[in-house]
Amino acid sequence: MKISLLRCLMLACLAPATHPAPLSAAPTYQISLINMRPLPGWKGHPVGKIAITTPEGKHLQLTKSATAQQPKVTRSGLVGWIDCSKPSEPAALNVVKGVPIGSHLILRKPDGSLITITSVKPIIEEWGFDPDGIHIVLKSRALHGPAVIERFSIQNGSKAGACLAYVSTAPTWAKPYLEQ
Repeated sequence: MKISLLRCLMLACLAPATHPAPLSAAPTYQISLINMRPLPGWKGHPVGKIAITTPEGKHLQLTKSATAQQPKVTRSGLVGWIDCSKPSEPAALNVVKGVPIGSHLILRKPDGSLITITSVKPIIEEWGFDPDGIHIVLKSRALHGPAVIERFSIQNGSKAGACLAYVSTAPTWAKPYLEQ
């Protein structure tokens, strides 16, 4: 039995389409900054308390005081933020000349354990999780002078590298944080 090409095309058009089922997005953690502190004249990142919502919908407040800045979370639930509290008074915000000062980065693992990372300069300007999944990178500076970019392990907080923020020979992990 001979089937014409036209008939094959017609049958193919009438056949039900078989498309793969859409991939469902993996549940994610949602992070938010709540109870933000008013800082007159401050135009930088807001400071407040950190709360997360787990993939199961559970709401958790991670900080007691409104001294956290730049909160971030990974898909696995690792949370990090800059701690801008005064060393002698953890509930008080450390502010110098109107600038919140945070020289510690706090990492909270999904099991609730905390790692404190201290930057070489007193003000952590920006930070992020390294795409390699095993480090964080932060950029810190003093009120004046050059910035430093540092890389730390998320397992134990040990320093894995550092460079000045204006060098053209910076390692690949530091390039997103270089001075423009």
